Amino acid sequence: ENISINVKVYERGETIMKKALLFSSLVALSLALSGCGGGSGTTASNQKEATPLSTQEYSQMYTDPTKFKGRKVDFYLKVFREPEKDEKGTYIQAWADPKSSNGNTLIAYADPNFQVKDGDYIHVVGVVRDKFTGKNAFGAEVSAPIIDAELVEKTDYITAVAPALKTISVGQEQNQKGYKVKVEKIEFAKEETRVYVTVKNESKDKINFYNHATKLVQGSTQLEPEMNFEGDYKQIQSDILPGVSSDGIIVFKAIDPKAGDIKLITDGSSDNFNMQIKPFEFNVKLQ
Repeated sequence: ENISINVKVYERGETIMKKALLFSSLVALSLALSGCGGGSGTTASNQKEATPLSTQEYSQMYTDPTKFKGRKVDFYLKVFREPEKDEKGTYIQAWADPKSSNGNTLIAYADPNFQVKDGDYIHVVGVVRDKFTGKNAFGAEVSAPIIDAELVEKTDYITAVAPALKTISVGQEQNQKGYKVKVEKIEFAKEETRVYVTVKNESKDKINFYNHATKLVQGSTQLEPEMNFEGDYKQIQSDILPGVSSDGIIVFKAIDPKAGDIKLITDGSSDNFNMQIKPFEFNVKLQ
């Protein structure tokens, strides 16, 4: 029978509980690849000829998948349960909109050796086969499109959810008595701004990096760092021993790179109290 589960979505430190339809057996739900292919033979040929969905039609497909049978899809999703396998292929259930836990999608892929797990982001190219319908815990009818995939490949959060619309290579480094901070690059996405920073300790004492004290200034606007739990970005270590280098991504809310140049200010300290560390200020031209 179908099982309704709670899916946890982490966004800015809060847990949002969503009810999701979890099908009891992906292999058993008419997802067998016999006659449907998915990556080879006739199906691959049909997929090349299929008309791609427009941006607007993707949302319409989830309302009425049957209307779009045979149409081509090329999109990113997040796996939200452990896939199932048989000798013919791999069967995946994923969100097309993982941020809001929407776009429940069933994917059949003719590769039983494909490795993917719950929580992975994937890129899928394929054809809409049909609609699968089931019931949730309240007895309400819920449906999901079935996709016969020609290609499924693992990707990352940035590529799938928050791709950079513009990237500025900065390459600026400042040095205070062996405490080095380098701004590598800045990525501007629709959802956020990502600053790539490397901190090196070439002094003889432990140094401290204050990620929370970093500021991004554009015009009269000052931004503080934000947490992106879904992105799970690498963080700069707060305590850095002599001879050690640490790099990571500092996240701010999205800004318009056309709105003017920016200033990035980072701060830290040294365990050598005779070595006073002043804030590092980087002026970055965006045009």
